[in-house]
Amino acid sequence: MNHRLHLYSKQLINFCIEQQAATLILKNQEDKIGIAKEQKFVLRNWSYYELQAKIKYKAEKAGIELIIG
Repeated sequence: MNHRLHLYSKQLINFCIEQQAATLILKNQEDKIGIAKEQKFVLRNWSYYELQAKIKYKAEKAGIELIIG
């Protein structure tokens, strides 16, 4: 799972770089749970905070502002 979180966070930051995005906004935990209940592919078993930490690290390194709301 750690490997997947690394890959997904890297893909997200690479997408932001390609789109020249200066800011990335992540939805909060409650929103994620609501979305997961509606989707067949359930993300609620993933370590949201570990993914968030990986995204934060990579965003800072790329100079992208991260807003968690």
